[in-house]
Amino acid sequence: MDKLKQEFSAITNQQWTVLISLLTLVNMVILGGLVWLLASQSPGGFKRVLAQAPATRTPFPTFTPTSTDQPPPTPMNTLVPTWTPSVTPTPAPTETPIPVTPSQTPIRATSVPVPTDTPTPEFDYIGTVRQMTACENEGKHHIFVYVRDQAGNGIPGVKLRVFWQGGNGGEAIITTGTKIEDPGLTDFAMFKGSYHIEVMDGLSQVLGPISPDIPHSELCAESGNGVANSLYHYSFEVVFTKVR
Repeated sequence: MDKLKQEFSAITNQQWTVLISLLTLVNMVILGGLVWLLASQSPGGFKRVLAQAPATRTPFPTFTPTSTDQPPPTPMNTLVPTWTPSVTPTPAPTETPIPVTPSQTPIRATSVPVPTDTPTPEFDYIGTVRQMTACENEGKHHIFVYVRDQAGNGIPGVKLRVFWQGGNGGEAIITTGTKIEDPGLTDFAMFKGSYHIEVMDGLSQVLGPISPDIPHSELCAESGNGVANSLYHYSFEVVFTKVR
């Protein structure tokens, strides 16, 4: 029974229309045949049949589809979409960066010092003063003066002025080159007081005060002299350097 229902459900409306038309045509043919048969056998009877009430038309049965749980029929002549292959774009090749090999070793930039002008010295001669040790002095009371060039060589014949305060005061002019130990050496003996010294041959610094008035005695261990340095018996080394 279910199979029959499925077959009926599969019939389309168009097919039902064609089927009913065919059945109607068959009925009309059969009815026409019966009328002809009656007329040929009994002409009077045919008239009686015609005199009777007209026959009513038998309605054609209509088909009411019964709903079932079956899936709807597959429609006929339905276009089935065909598979179209999709084109996958091929990624463009990327260029691989080529490492650049330095052809030369980079040279580190170094700052070049800008030469500066050498300041011009204020004096032609600049000097230093140093108190001599007890063993260097051994009881003397002198100023030992050296005049040298920038290379450290003694310069002979340079005049210097020594002046002092104390008592009546005074000054003395001395010249280098009077000692065999060094061509740039000369000396001056001090007594009580305070002394200053400068080079006369050019613009010179004035060094001082220099004084032997030191109330203190010092021993020279090498000679055993306990008053190698003592009051009024101190000596000093003065060095003048020619710088221009």
